[in-house]
Amino acid sequence: MKTVKFVAAGDIHGNEQCRKSVKSLLSFCKDYKPDLVVCIGDLWDFKAIRRGAGNDEQASSLQEDWDCGEDFIREFFKHGEERVFLRGNHDERLWDLAKNTSSGVARDYANDGIANVENIMKETRGRMFAYDSIHGVYTCGSLSFVHGYGHAMHAAKQHSDAYGNVLFGHTHAIDYFRSVSHDLREAWNIGCMSELGPTYNRSQMRRLRWQNGWAFGVIHLEEKCHDVFQAKRRNGKFTLATSIKSF
Repeated sequence: MKTVKFVAAGDIHGNEQCRKSVKSLLSFCKDYKPDLVVCIGDLWDFKAIRRGAGNDEQASSLQEDWDCGEDFIREFFKHGEERVFLRGNHDERLWDLAKNTSSGVARDYANDGIANVENIMKETRGRMFAYDSIHGVYTCGSLSFVHGYGHAMHAAKQHSDAYGNVLFGHTHAIDYFRSVSHDLREAWNIGCMSELGPTYNRSQMRRLRWQNGWAFGVIHLEEKCHDVFQAKRRNGKFTLATSIKSF
């Protein structure tokens, strides 16, 4: 295979997802027919098991969160021959709970959840990576994918400097940066698939940068280069080209 068509999306956050954006993404995949699909993490929100969760968070439905995340990844993974799931910091709460809780009940619940995730990956033929700034990196040709490990205004620069040519999420914003470097080092912050106005974040201005979106493009394996395009939701819809041709 000389070229790889890809779609990367993330920050779904289970039942916090933007259902209209998710529907648009899945419709786009049907038309675009990618070879590679990458879920870049925060498939689930898992706010109920967050360390330091308040009473309202602890009372939220884990089942609804779980079902929405599972439904998304099963539908998303119907597209592409190569399927990748990069766990995000929210997803990692399940693994952290299994390792760190002093409650046997909570530990058993977490281990059951981990087994369920592994079963989903087995059934969908997906590859899963832990949330880890060293080992949580998936690379195809000249382009890498990570969940994201910086939340600052200049996160795109941080990721470009650290990982070279990379797509990431985590900040829920859409951004781009090219490092000052002899070798090409570009980073794309690809937006989110969650709702943009959660109550837990109402006092933080950074959510004003949040935007629904995903990334897609082509990785040219022989030429060792790539073309990345950003899908952005504007006025409630995505307007995109689903055919790419080189001239």
